[in-house]
Amino acid sequence: MLEKRKSRGGGGGGGSVVDDWDAPPLVKAQMAFEIIWFCVILYLISTLIKVMRNVPSRERQPYVLLLVSAIFLDIALIMDAVQIRLDEMTSVTYIALSRTIRTLYQQAPLLFTMAGLWVFRRRSQLIIYGKGARGIPYAGQMWKFVADWTVTSCGLLFLTLAVTVVTVGYSLYLSDVISYLDYLRFFEAQLGLTYVRFAFYSILTIVFVVTGLTLTRAFNRQTGRSDVVRYFPTRLRTRLKFNAGHSSDADLGHALARHPYTLRPS
Repeated sequence: MLEKRKSRGGGGGGGSVVDDWDAPPLVKAQMAFEIIWFCVILYLISTLIKVMRNVPSRERQPYVLLLVSAIFLDIALIMDAVQIRLDEMTSVTYIALSRTIRTLYQQAPLLFTMAGLWVFRRRSQLIIYGKGARGIPYAGQMWKFVADWTVTSCGLLFLTLAVTVVTVGYSLYLSDVISYLDYLRFFEAQLGLTYVRFAFYSILTIVFVVTGLTLTRAFNRQTGRSDVVRYFPTRLRTRLKFNAGHSSDADLGHALARHPYTLRPS
């Protein structure tokens, strides 16, 4: 750890505050970038909240997940900046703070990717195939949605286990309960759990890329204009009225022409 000292002194009668933080320039630059990224993420959070107002309530789940993950990431950024600036810290406080920051940092890739997959699933419901093409796109399959959440949950589980194992091992070592060699065993276990988490994240990333490619291809095959995504709130709210007693193929054709984004062939 780098030593940092902070001393405050007043000028003659002016009451000014002098901050003589003598940390290396790289440490000061790191703290500055943490604060900058905190402001950037905070702006994105406020933008996301404004955008969510235009999304139907039944379609907000992936955006809520993205919002929660972004808030956790923003908390980690400001906590990391505070940790860098602190002068003195006990070993227990340092362990608790650093492991909390690490957990909040590393949840973001998993939850961001899962939120993207969830958005893909919602968008897949907009696809209207032509005659002879049936079924649900790959991105909208229920089994895939369950599998995506399973992979994400496993990644979060191994992240939590890795942080817990190394925290317990370090705490026992500082309390002289175990030797350094025993602590290394905890560290190796944490390293193995981290590799498993990386494997789950790699799988989720591959699934994300494949889902995006298949969804793009499915939109290219759909019936109607390619800008159907822009109208998805309108499509969900559009109501159709049919005369059940005097319906005909001509009436159905007129209805399809008037509402191309609302009807799905059976």
